[in-house]
This record gives sequence, C-alpha cells and structure tokens, in this order.
Amino acid sequence: MMATRRVPLVPLGEDAGDAAMQQPPWRKRVALSSIADTAERFLAAAGFDRAPWLTVALMAGIACWFVVPTPVGWVVSAGCGLFTALAATAVWRGREGRTHLLRAAISLGLVFTAGVALIWLRSATVGAEALPAPIADTFEARILERIEQPADERTRLVLATRNSAIGEAIKIRVNLAQEDDNSDFAEGALIRLEARLMPPAPPMLPGAYNFARRAWFDGYAATGSVQGVPELLEPGDGGGLLAPVQRTLSAHVRSQLGGAPGSIAAAFASGDRGAIGQADEEAMRDAGLTHLLSISGLHVSAVIAATYVLLIRLLALWPWPWDARHCRCVWLRWRRCSCCCCGPKRWSGRAFR
Repeated sequence: MMATRRVPLVPLGEDAGDAAMQQPPWRKRVALSSIADTAERFLAAAGFDRAPWLTVALMAGIACWFVVPTPVGWVVSAGCGLFTALAATAVWRGREGRTHLLRAAISLGLVFTAGVALIWLRSATVGAEALPAPIADTFEARILERIEQPADERTRLVLATRNSAIGEAIKIRVNLAQEDDNSDFAEGALIRLEARLMPPAPPMLPGAYNFARRAWFDGYAATGSVQGVPELLEPGDGGGLLAPVQRTLSAHVRSQLGGAPGSIAAAFASGDRGAIGQADEEAMRDAGLTHLLSISGLHVSAVIAATYVLLIRLLALWPWPWDARHCRCVWLRWRRCSCCCCGPKRWSGRAFR
C-alpha cells in the first residue's frame, strides 16, 4: 500500500478545467511595475513637452524654502531631492524599459535641490537683518536712489548709512516731505538728516502682504521718515544717465498734459508711477488695467522703437509706391512701368501706351 501511493495531483492551470484558472495567476508575482510602465510610456510620448516640468521642479524648490521655516528643514528638503536622484540611479540604472523614468527622476530631483539652494543663496547674499527696535537719531547717509511721488506729496530716498548702535553699514528707505525736498538731493549725494526709523512691519493678518519679507530681499534694514530739512554735505552725480532722463521725460509729459491723464501718460512713457493718485490706481485696478502700468515705461518705449525701426527696414525693401491692381506707377506720371504683366510702357494721363 505504501509503495503504490501516488503524489496527489495539484491543479497548476495546465488543464482547461483546473480551478486555478478561475482566479488571477496566483503563481506569478503581482505586477507592481504597471504604474512605472504607464509613466514610461507617457514620458516617451511627451517628447519636448517634458522640459517645462523642470521649471515646475525649480519653482517647487523655491516654494518649499518659503514654506519650511528652519534651516534644518531646508537641508532636509534639499536632501530629499538628492535622495530621489540617487535612488532612481540605483534602482533603474541599466534597465532599458526605465530610461525616461531614470532621466526624469534625476533631472527633477536635482532641479528641485537647485531651487532650494538658489533661494537660500539669494536670501543669504541680499538679505538684510532688520533693526531690533525703533530708533530716532541723526545720520550721515549717501543717497542710492531717489523716487519722486508727487501724488503723495513726498520723495522717497534710499540711503546707505551706518548704524551707530552696531557699527555696521545698512540700507534704509525714508520719506521726505515735498516741501523739504531739494533737487540737489540726487543719487550719489551725501546728506545729514534726522530720521525716525522702524523695522519693516510684518503682516497684520495671516496670509496678508508681508512687507518684512519684501524688505529683506530688497536689503532694507529699516524704513521711516525724515524730521526737518536734510543738510547737503556733498553733491552727487545724479545717478548716471538713465535716472535723470527718466525724471526729465516724466516731468515733460506731465507738463504737457497735466492732471490724471498726464500722470498715466508719464507712467507709460517713462515708467514713473509716482504721480498717479490713489483714486486713479484704484480705478485702473477695478477696470483690470493695472497690468498696463506694470509693463509700461521704458519697456513699452523700447518695444515701440524696435517695431518702428523694423517696419522702416521692411518697407524699404519695396519701391515707392505703385498700384498693383492696375499696374500703374502713381508717383510720377512719366515713369516707365517695367513689370512682368505689361512690359515697358509710358504713362500719359489716363492709360499706358
């Protein structure tokens, strides 16, 4: 009995009636790579449309720096991008069916890390520590930039000075009343002024405009207002060539038009938006036309000048002028017409002879 006992037959799916065929193939490993196969086919068919995703990865890295509050988090975020690239290389290197996925994982991981590092480097190079507390003192400062704002009856001065408390050079922005302003307070001038300075204000509500962040990247350690009339110690050079030309053009346009139209026209021509009143700003914002002010000034002037020169060059390629419909030269009655349709003929009043 023991010798004749046979091993029981286990249904492995070879026969059509086996119960094993009524369920998914239980002998095979689950196809976990189906998602990767779909992604590989998608990337292969995308072609050059894959390139814009590098911009998305770069912006994601920059946004991650703003969201994560601590340097430890920034290091971890950059490390995640590097780990993604290294893990893809370790898993898919040498596999022919994962070529596009390997390239995508390496590229996106490295670009994401570059985005985190880029904004971190930018913050470290241009960022300025804010003053710890408000101060009121007398400063000697060099004017870096002059921003005229007639609509608000003030002039903004960006100054380079030295903080007497900590002994470091800082950049500040102060408001000077229009009646205390002087045309000699130009770029490069050295002045002595009494000012009250405050640290850049944080947002009043969560998610509101964060002026402190903007001031950090603009390099402002403090903002404030001038008390009294500044004293000119050394005249400046006026900020080179562009700034005086911009102010002169803006003043000329406002003198010719005047009022709100002149202020808006000056912004279009020179980019100087300081003369636009608050009511006009709100009206253009409500009308959806604020973007016209954002792209105005020298940008529009440069585009118009380039278009004008290009059209002049293109029009110079054709002789002036002739009527193509009747093949008649109209600028001189005696001029010969030698086109292909009628040959050399002479115009005499009404028709060719």
